[in-house]
Amino acid sequence: MNADGWKHAAKGSTAPVVWVVLGALSLSVSATLIALAGTSSVTTAFYRCSLALVMLLPLLVREVRRHGLPDRRFVVMALLGGAFLGADYLLWNVSIGDVGPGIATVLVNMQIVLFPVVVRVITGTPLARRFVVAIPVLLVAVMLAGGVVGPAPGGAAPLRGTLLALAAALGYSGYLYFTRDCGVRSPEYLVAPVFLATFAAAAMAAITGLFTSGIEVDLPPRTWVCLVLVALFGQAVGWLLVGAALPRLAPALSSTLLLLQPIGAVLIGIIWLGDVPTPLQSAGCAIVLATVWVLTAGSARSKRGKGPESGSGGDLARDAERAVAATKP
Repeated sequence: MNADGWKHAAKGSTAPVVWVVLGALSLSVSATLIALAGTSSVTTAFYRCSLALVMLLPLLVREVRRHGLPDRRFVVMALLGGAFLGADYLLWNVSIGDVGPGIATVLVNMQIVLFPVVVRVITGTPLARRFVVAIPVLLVAVMLAGGVVGPAPGGAAPLRGTLLALAAALGYSGYLYFTRDCGVRSPEYLVAPVFLATFAAAAMAAITGLFTSGIEVDLPPRTWVCLVLVALFGQAVGWLLVGAALPRLAPALSSTLLLLQPIGAVLIGIIWLGDVPTPLQSAGCAIVLATVWVLTAGSARSKRGKGPESGSGGDLARDAERAVAATKP
């Protein structure tokens, strides 16, 4: 179904709720599949994106035939955002091996705080008080969740993994900064921004591979299956479902539903990999997720209270929702 068909189907129905639930659950399997693939960070990032491009291409052709080509600004912003998304993937893939798939997925939700900080540094937009108050709370929660403090967790390198996951969240914040206006400027495009960002992320991984470990080609069948599934569920299907649903749901509802992704990632890691967090890690994860929900709900209330001319408040509410969705991806 094309974007217009999805919009029509969503009117007066619960379809967007179903889409965002399925999208969040689809994205939640990414970390475990990446761990099972067992390839290098560069190899995983490259195949995750390049295989997804093959899946997205027919949908892109259909969308362009219907709406024409997007304008130059749209393309440039989506590509720049995709470069940051590629950096996010490269860093996050390493963190999965260091702290485990579930914890890594929870930690990258720090982008909910890092994105407004990035906007503050670049544009001078003042930080909302709730973000300032949340920063020390989240820092403590992140140290607990990553296993930096407390009993030694099962991860290989908790400190490095925590730092890399935070750096990945910063990369995703850059992605949000450069792509934040694509949906506003050209809401008729659903596939194009995903395709362009995925293309740039694949190019980022390919260039990194040239100067580092290279990209593996001779992979066992199990690894190829995992990489194809990551590309399908963690890149193509997940992004399209969430992207189609968010504009059609109340911010508080969507931010709550999107927390299914990190929660699902933790549960899947436990079931498939036996990656059980320590009690302190579980407490840290709970604090991170609760704080993320409070921040996104607060952004939504701020948007409703100030109205459509509230300046950055509405943008931050929308971007906060997108940040929780993290394409961890």
